[in-house]
Amino acid sequence: MSRYTTYGQTDDPIQEELDVGFTGFNSYARPDQLPKGMLARSLNGRLGKNGEWQVRRGIDFIKAPFASGDEVLRLPTSVEILVTPPVVALLPTTIRSATAGTDEVIIVIDNPATELGHVFAAGDEIYVENLNGSPDPNGLHTLTDVTINTNTKTLKYALSGATGPYLTPLNLPFTLDDGGLEPQLTTITTSAVIGYNMVLDQGSVSEVYASTTFSDPNQDNSQFIALASNLSAVVTDLENTSESITMSYPLQQTVPPASSMLQAFNKLFIFRDGQTALENDHFFSTITIESASTPSASNVVTVNTPADHNLVIGDAISISGLTGFPGEGVPTAIDEDPNGGWIINTVPTSTSFTYDLPSSYQAAATYTVGSASKISPGFKLVASGEYSQPKQLAPSKVQITDGKATAEFGSLAAMNGTKVGDTIEIEDVGGSTFTLGADYVISSKDETAFELEFYVQEPNATNVTGVIFQQPVSIGLGFTHMPAPEYAVYHQLRMIVPFRYSVNDAKNSFTYREIVDEVIASDSLDSDTYDQVFAQFRFNAGTADFNVGMHSFSEDKLIVFNRNSIHLVDGMGKSAKAQLITDEVGCVARKSIIQVGNNILFLSDNGVYGANFQDLYNLRGNEVPLSASIDPVMKLINKDIWDKSVGVYFDNRYYLAVPLNKEVVVEDADGNITVQVIRARSNNAILVFNFINKQWESIDTTVDANWNIANLIVGGKKSNRGVYAVNSLGGLHKIDARVDAVDLLATEIPVQGRESTTAFNIPAEVTTRQFTLGSMDRKRWNNFELHVQSSPDNESNFNISAELENVDSTINLGTLNEFNSNSNLQPSEDVSIRGRIGNKRAYGMQITLNNTTGRPRFRAIKVAGAQAFRSTNKAI
Repeated sequence: MSRYTTYGQTDDPIQEELDVGFTGFNSYARPDQLPKGMLARSLNGRLGKNGEWQVRRGIDFIKAPFASGDEVLRLPTSVEILVTPPVVALLPTTIRSATAGTDEVIIVIDNPATELGHVFAAGDEIYVENLNGSPDPNGLHTLTDVTINTNTKTLKYALSGATGPYLTPLNLPFTLDDGGLEPQLTTITTSAVIGYNMVLDQGSVSEVYASTTFSDPNQDNSQFIALASNLSAVVTDLENTSESITMSYPLQQTVPPASSMLQAFNKLFIFRDGQTALENDHFFSTITIESASTPSASNVVTVNTPADHNLVIGDAISISGLTGFPGEGVPTAIDEDPNGGWIINTVPTSTSFTYDLPSSYQAAATYTVGSASKISPGFKLVASGEYSQPKQLAPSKVQITDGKATAEFGSLAAMNGTKVGDTIEIEDVGGSTFTLGADYVISSKDETAFELEFYVQEPNATNVTGVIFQQPVSIGLGFTHMPAPEYAVYHQLRMIVPFRYSVNDAKNSFTYREIVDEVIASDSLDSDTYDQVFAQFRFNAGTADFNVGMHSFSEDKLIVFNRNSIHLVDGMGKSAKAQLITDEVGCVARKSIIQVGNNILFLSDNGVYGANFQDLYNLRGNEVPLSASIDPVMKLINKDIWDKSVGVYFDNRYYLAVPLNKEVVVEDADGNITVQVIRARSNNAILVFNFINKQWESIDTTVDANWNIANLIVGGKKSNRGVYAVNSLGGLHKIDARVDAVDLLATEIPVQGRESTTAFNIPAEVTTRQFTLGSMDRKRWNNFELHVQSSPDNESNFNISAELENVDSTINLGTLNEFNSNSNLQPSEDVSIRGRIGNKRAYGMQITLNNTTGRPRFRAIKVAGAQAFRSTNKAI
């Protein structure tokens, strides 16, 4: 563009302002306060190493494990009932009483003050079952009144002529969902029930409630992602996504909302707040069934396989695809169904095993076996009930060779369940040179030869008899089994869990302790044993605080996040020390906690905070939140459900999925303009922080209104590694995976397959800072220039607009297509767009690109204008 060499006193020289690269976006400062290279808005974009802004890659649909074609096992049950939505939420609780009022039924339930469940309200529908009285109080009823008491809630519904009192059940867990979502499964027992049950088949899978990454220790080339619905769990091989393994739950067990999953100790756990956790301790690929049968008047099913099955007594298995059993298709005969989740009772041969049905057949049955008849791994309940103290170990003889001691036993039972890593103590030296009371750690275990090995500093010896070992016994309050936690973290060979429930002597029975700021650690390499003295920690006792999450750091340090404080536990066992780090900030979302180098990031009341480790890892909280530059965005997060937010770190980026409310400008018939807020019901957006640029990079959203992110998981190997998003209504997706500029989403259950998914355009948009030419004067905005380039895989097009301030207006500047001879910009092509603004007068100007086609790269921008007001008269 031509320029004059000199200007007179009254001339208005054209001035230019430009950005030749971008580092991030800032929505906190005014657009005219932003420095060079900073954007005011970035939706669905990524910032490359050369400073160019580009539309992100699309989300790819990977697997809908609960879709038609992926059979969900039909689990045995005794009752099937129909429920009409909407549904309200309940956490595990106890019905205290059920009595009669004046033409009404009065039910009292527990109401732990710190729990978010029990959100019953007048007008909600509930289903009541197995109460005794006249007239029948069971069935579907509408609540007429809900009263909140100190420790309980009272629910009332109308019933003409109610006489009561009714049967009072004990320790009955509920699991339902909130927000008017689809009904969830409630386990039916012989006790009275308020809740919802569903037919246990494919159509009953309503949502994905828990998920995690999983690696089979016996396979070094595959990684799985496990998803748990209310009825079953499915693991998908990321190396071969066409292969999935369905794993059933134990008889009459389900997974409720707010559950979580974790792999530890070579096991896969599902934690169910207030209910016995589930574990899969033997993961294997599916095994073909050759034949299966049950003798007359027996409940024993014998399964034969064409090759060695490598299963042992006590393994949890899933049986599917057996047909031809008596009562097939008849709900009342469901106890005769051999499919579902079972525990192996006997292993007669390497190619056969047996398990027990709930009831005996009247006649012998030979099941029909087909290509779908498979054995898969299953879940079983973890140990619960009264904890038995360790027993003495009396080997038949001990031999010592070059510092290695081998204790030989006569049977597997005599080894008393010991395992590698257990500590044993010498209780009787017998004929050995051992020292009474000395401790040793088991280094190896041979279950075939019935031998334990450990290292000692003793002379060689053979055939030493009379030695007796003792595993450590508890003191004081004693050992306990896993206390029905909501979640767990793996830390220094231990499982650390919240300690909200005490384990009762009766199996699968727990009592709410009304303590919410306490955690407890398992023994080393033992997920079933918890020491209530030396492994129990309470933080901020007596204050209005409760545990939210934990994170395992280096050097045996555990960081404990409470709602209003952060604590550090140094060491475990008798030498453990706990200290307060800060009580000025806490964490609101457990899954938002991640570690990046020496920084730990988490979502707090004030936004995303970082805690760094300095001065020999002494934890210090940063004063200013990491999210300070996007504080207006953080304020749009729906605080009612922000505890569900989840974050991961991958490719130098922090991805934080949050429930982001949407502000909509509404104009009524009289011309009045208001801003309405549409509240998010789930995690619907991902905030992306770029650690290379040290700036927030994007707000990622999709067009699909049903899209949500229940979990983010970093998984896969080689080219499959990436960030995977679990959608509770559809399945598994991979973030930043597609180059064709669309999101391929599955957002309903069941999904009929990949061909039934919907491709959505990516709603990408970028807005520059406000250019002012370095003065407060009004300008005549004359022209602009953009440098853009298409991606190698797509042609590009976008709309261009200018937003002017004082005088305020928005100008449509055209499209990339129009500036490129009325054709889209071809793949890999770049172009310099020059356009006129029309001498519009305003203080400042921003440029917005609204993408419509492809994944264009926005590389540089230049705007030009001249001062528009040189009069000595007063400006208005």
